[in-house]
Amino acid sequence: MIEYRSFRNDDPPRVAEAWTASLAGPRTVPIGTQATTLLEYFVLAKPYFDPAGLILALSDGRPVGFVLTGFVSNTEGTAPDPSTAVVCALGVIPDHRRQGIGSELLRRAEAYCRGRGSKQVVAGSMTPDNPFLFGLYGGCDSPGFLASNEAARPFFTKHGYAEGRNCGLFRQRLATWQMPADLRFADIRQQFDIIGAPLPAMNWWLESVLGPIEVFEYNLRDKTTEEIVARVLLWDMELFAHSWQESCVGLLDVQVDSAWQRRGLGRYLLAQVLRHLRDQTFSLFEARIDLDNPAGLGFFRDFGFEPVETGHTYTRDLA
Repeated sequence: MIEYRSFRNDDPPRVAEAWTASLAGPRTVPIGTQATTLLEYFVLAKPYFDPAGLILALSDGRPVGFVLTGFVSNTEGTAPDPSTAVVCALGVIPDHRRQGIGSELLRRAEAYCRGRGSKQVVAGSMTPDNPFLFGLYGGCDSPGFLASNEAARPFFTKHGYAEGRNCGLFRQRLATWQMPADLRFADIRQQFDIIGAPLPAMNWWLESVLGPIEVFEYNLRDKTTEEIVARVLLWDMELFAHSWQESCVGLLDVQVDSAWQRRGLGRYLLAQVLRHLRDQTFSLFEARIDLDNPAGLGFFRDFGFEPVETGHTYTRDLA
């Protein structure tokens, strides 16, 4: 007999056990049942965490599955918007699959969303709609459900979900990376400085999503006017590096001011950042790119980035 219930204060070890057993893989950070600090940091401590949105399936008290649901941000980045829900994770341990547990967990998650006023549910936590799991699942940035989770697509399709967004995870090995040749770089170097420092502030939503992760910012600054014309945001993927046995830095964003685009500034800034990271003995650099962004895909392919995984979301309107 399977028992389904919402999260209780004594459940972190049970959630950790279900998490690690059901979502095991190189892009899932394992959470120890005796040390659930990661679960606290990346899920339970978030200001919008709702115990009713984390549902466990138990067999004779043993955790055999779970589903975690949240909501997207409002347009101001100041609060969740319950009109669109996100099924961030759904897992069933291997020896209890194909018994209808995942379907029941999804049904209960959808009922929770309806009760909060949701009109649509998105399966898969993908930036910017990623209330939970950044830093624990996927890699450098939230990718939805990974394609290597081969059961996800047929499962959600079976339950009436349509394919939503698609993204790719791309990787560069820094030891073999070579600075791209670009005649514009010499002039850019004369006009601009690169200033690196921890990112001082973000809006409420991003602060909540990132939790304990420290973001580092590299700015391209005009030497004369001190105007910031481009920036790169990074983080040290230490939690994943422990499993990969390789140090890795993850890209969060590359921005170039609209008035300065198509002048090679973004290319120059990223090249200098990669060279700096290589000199700091980091092994890998990883980026997430939407697959419907041909300019972004071309930008990273020009740097020699190789695809390593894809991620997907699935959507359904709630009656």
